[in-house]
Amino acid sequence: MALARLVERIERTLYTHYEDNFVYFFEPNFEALPPELLIHLFRYLNPSDRSVASLVCRTWYDAFTYLEFLRSVCLHIHDVELVDNGHPLKSLLTSFRYFTDVRVTKVVFGSKSEFWSEFGEAIENLTLDNCVIWKHKLLSILKYMPRLRGLYINNCPDLFKTWKLFENVTITWNLVLPELKHLNLARNNRFLEFHFDYLMNLAPNLESLDVSECFTSIEARQRVLMLNHILEFVRTNRNRLRHLFLGGTPIDNVFLRGLADVAGLSLKSLALMVCEKIPTNEPGIIDLLRVQTTLTHLDLSKSLALNDYALIQISKSIPLLETLILNRCWMITDYGITAIKSLVYLRHIDLTNCERITDAGLVGGLFTHNRKDVRKLYLGLLTNMSDAALTKVSFEFCNLVVLDLGGCSNSINDLSIQYIFYHMTKLQELNLDCCAKVSDAGITGENLEEFAFSIWDIALTFSIADLSGLRSLKLSGCYKITDTSFERCFHFRELKELSLARLLQITDRGIEKLALGCPALEVVDFSECRTITDRCIEIITKCEPRLTTLKLQNCPLITDKAIKYIVENCHVLRVLNIRGCIKISSYAEKRLSAIKSLRQLYGSTREEL
Repeated sequence: MALARLVERIERTLYTHYEDNFVYFFEPNFEALPPELLIHLFRYLNPSDRSVASLVCRTWYDAFTYLEFLRSVCLHIHDVELVDNGHPLKSLLTSFRYFTDVRVTKVVFGSKSEFWSEFGEAIENLTLDNCVIWKHKLLSILKYMPRLRGLYINNCPDLFKTWKLFENVTITWNLVLPELKHLNLARNNRFLEFHFDYLMNLAPNLESLDVSECFTSIEARQRVLMLNHILEFVRTNRNRLRHLFLGGTPIDNVFLRGLADVAGLSLKSLALMVCEKIPTNEPGIIDLLRVQTTLTHLDLSKSLALNDYALIQISKSIPLLETLILNRCWMITDYGITAIKSLVYLRHIDLTNCERITDAGLVGGLFTHNRKDVRKLYLGLLTNMSDAALTKVSFEFCNLVVLDLGGCSNSINDLSIQYIFYHMTKLQELNLDCCAKVSDAGITGENLEEFAFSIWDIALTFSIADLSGLRSLKLSGCYKITDTSFERCFHFRELKELSLARLLQITDRGIEKLALGCPALEVVDFSECRTITDRCIEIITKCEPRLTTLKLQNCPLITDKAIKYIVENCHVLRVLNIRGCIKISSYAEKRLSAIKSLRQLYGSTREEL
């Protein structure tokens, strides 16, 4: 009944009725659609498409401000001085929008700003990346954020260099963030024990801690002290801690044994880098895997010492695992990978650069009766995988959303890629970087030497056009692809990111068809394309109004005329790379300052605006 009433309401509001000499005219009235219907329709759009749709009318904008949609929008303030009378704060302070996710990158903070007091109450996630910030400023910002749930301080070493134990006592003792659940201090933050303790005291209900890549460049003694300090924190907070990320830091057996011995610790997510050889007596990693049976996310990237025995233990002890990342685990062989066939709940599998894995391991470990639930599969740089194994992968993983085959030059050819196009029609991200055997025949399904399916006189072929929901496509280094593929197959309304680096046979004829067929492109990479001309840049900049990133590194035919087109047509461009474009003059490069949105410029005379 509710659905019937909604349909009746749509019929009444969608068309306005006019009467003139007994002739009836109907005009669409889309702004009068019910809000619940608009919200339902907006769920089918990605965040950037919803943002564009919100400009249609006020009703559509109101639907866009639905809290579920606002949480998927990030306000990114990049490379500016954060003062109220400057860009962009001057405009933001007069707006009526609020943001739940704010990211601040390469920013110089002013002495005081009304932005945080105005917007802080709505902020749930705050990221400070590569910023020059000190303790007093950080605390003066955080005190306005009672709803803060995630704090990400990445690559801000100056914050801890200027730290003083007894600085600003009135602020430091009173500030508490009761809603803060996740604290991320990853990447190049060299903090000490008292820094760590103070930040932990800010968040009495912390459930997730990420200190990945923080202790790689410090001396071994200090690293051991910090790891022991973190271990003590885990012991103290074992009842509420659910997510622990220590990736990128060499972990020894002593720490692993200590972590395994923490009674009552029940983690959902864990990231480690095991670099010390696993001992035969009392192996810490094995004991840890045995007790952490509730894990759903396990990241062991770059664990060069991880062996088959550990992988077998994972398969036995952690049956609920949904994400398994073994990127660059070189010691894993077919014997170990075969054991993961018992992990029936896997949704995300990453075997990138596990060079010892062959077809036998892939067939034995990946192929079970329920792999249709897997959404993300990363098989990049598996040089021992054949096209026969890849064909079987396409049959089993038919519901994939992300497929990474970058560097698999032995297994990707025109025939094997046909099976991907036929079975994996739900793909949104496809990486075929350096798959040099792929040609126009495989992309278009025309003029194939061997058909994908052939019965008597009936032959079936498929093309990349069957992947109608693609949002990211990487074809860098597929040098056999020409304009033919773009002219016949590239009609992707949702494609956002396209990488065509090192394609040597594309011209303005193919680029024109590409630009018309893919109107939503935001990131385009033409690096090292020797045939890209000024005309190609004119077409792309005119047909792609959402373009935010354009990479033209080492394109020898690009001249000052291309810069003219970029300045005239690119109104939201943020990143531009023109390094190695030898025909672009310094005078033309200076004209790029007219693009107000440009934040990163990689050129011959300077790197950033």
